[in-house]
Amino acid sequence: MKYNKFIIKNYRAIEGPMEIDIKKNKLVPLIGANESGKTTILQAIFAFDYANDKEYEGRHLKELRNFYNPQSKETATIEAEISVKKTDFLNCISDEEMRKKYSDIPNFSEITISRNLDTKEYSVSVIDDLNDGKIIGKEIVSRLPYIIYNDDFIERPKNEIQIPENPDELYGWLGIYERAFNKIDSSIFDIIKEPEENIKLGILSDVESEINKTLIKEWGKISLDDGGCLSIKLKIENNNTLKIQIVEKKGEKDRFFKIEERSKGFLWFFNFVMKIKYNPKSTGSNNDIIYLLDEPGSYLHSVAQERLCHMIKNISNRDGKVIYCTHTHHLLDPKYIPTKYIYIVQKDKSKKNIELSKITNVKTDVKKMSELQPVYEALGVSDWDFFTQKQKIILVEGIHDKYALEIFLKGKIDDYIIMPCVNAESIYNNISRMIAYNKKYIALWDNDEEGISYYQKAIKSFGKLESNKLMVLPNKSKKRKVRMEEMFEKNDLSNIAVYLEMPENSSYSNIMTAIICSDDETIVNCKNMISGKSKENFEELYNMISSVYGLKKPKQEKELQFV
Repeated sequence: MKYNKFIIKNYRAIEGPMEIDIKKNKLVPLIGANESGKTTILQAIFAFDYANDKEYEGRHLKELRNFYNPQSKETATIEAEISVKKTDFLNCISDEEMRKKYSDIPNFSEITISRNLDTKEYSVSVIDDLNDGKIIGKEIVSRLPYIIYNDDFIERPKNEIQIPENPDELYGWLGIYERAFNKIDSSIFDIIKEPEENIKLGILSDVESEINKTLIKEWGKISLDDGGCLSIKLKIENNNTLKIQIVEKKGEKDRFFKIEERSKGFLWFFNFVMKIKYNPKSTGSNNDIIYLLDEPGSYLHSVAQERLCHMIKNISNRDGKVIYCTHTHHLLDPKYIPTKYIYIVQKDKSKKNIELSKITNVKTDVKKMSELQPVYEALGVSDWDFFTQKQKIILVEGIHDKYALEIFLKGKIDDYIIMPCVNAESIYNNISRMIAYNKKYIALWDNDEEGISYYQKAIKSFGKLESNKLMVLPNKSKKRKVRMEEMFEKNDLSNIAVYLEMPENSSYSNIMTAIICSDDETIVNCKNMISGKSKENFEELYNMISSVYGLKKPKQEKELQFV
């Protein structure tokens, strides 16, 4: 069983219905100005699972009315569309008589579960009996993937954890550390009963090793200093308190700190990693966990944020589905984040309701010069903020051409940033800005009537010095026109579509989007699947690009993923 989408109605300033579709989108960035409502969306989704009710002191379940529209008394509800087979649905019902009662309902592959946030009760789309729906809905939700919410502005990691003898429920930091103990086949509740001190110390040492191999290793990759000199130290005091310290090695000497005495960036990362690696709810498919990240890495340096962007992409590929909100462009690196899946969060004209729009549906304030322009305007930044002075840029006619270059020239042009314009004219219009800001660029048009026209116009307008930076797609086969999709031989795209379990006649744009949103292995497989003739076409294009500035082999990038 897994989540397909969430639908939010009347939750605070969300009148709705607001739909967040995650069936195909494993990575969903929400962007917008401060106070636009990004956090409200994440908290609404978090409120769906009753297992989270005590997290963050239940703040996501309080003050649900729309303060901008106090006359409205509509009930806040969160719905989830869930993929589930009838057999799995029946297996969720613990009461045998109730299971028999619903054994004859028609087969289905999806159901909708709705939670009333006033009563905290569930209803199920295939069950008419309200009382049965309350019981069965809760049992199904208990078996669904965990929904993790991470907000370092609300919660800080604890230096000490009180260990009760007989806990009623496992949640919060007690549950997180219990999961870490479980990883070494132990329990935090057993250790306080362990009479042998040496055995107790040995167990604590094993847990330290388990946490450090992930936490400190990953911090070393994202930190700008020597993160490898840090480690975590655990102690049991008064036989019922787990004490957590950070150890920093200075030469041959160790220095001990409370967690809260480290940098805010480290505090955020500690919170982030521990919740992802050791979430206390172990039911459901771990590959379909929902990660809700509220302004991740806000305290990190901009370079560390760019590394975190890569990590978030890897989490969505390997561990679950990520919905995150941000107002920094460093966490929207087009190299890792598919532009098509970005949502813009903003207030409506009345300023009373929160709205959510796909980036493709957002109108820009000025003439659109780039596919990323809605992102620039939503964040209130310049497009140049996305590119450093040292980065080389390739201007292409659209977002899917960008994806094609990133996929089929992967590993060859990685030191370039591909900037998606909106058409042949917008490439031409962007060239003067490239020159004005002294950017190293290449303008690449389609080899069709419109592309050739603007290519020739650019040569005439910008002169001989710029002409070697201007090019159209290669046309070795003397075709009438060559757009990026004509770089592929006839059956290549249909074969890739079949491999990706898409309709054989899927469009070039849909196929490129599907590939770029896949994991690294799938991307490599698609790249290797094309015919020799298509590979020759992209090799010719690579030679054209490399002739302008020369390309050096990119440095091996550190893999930012959890072991």
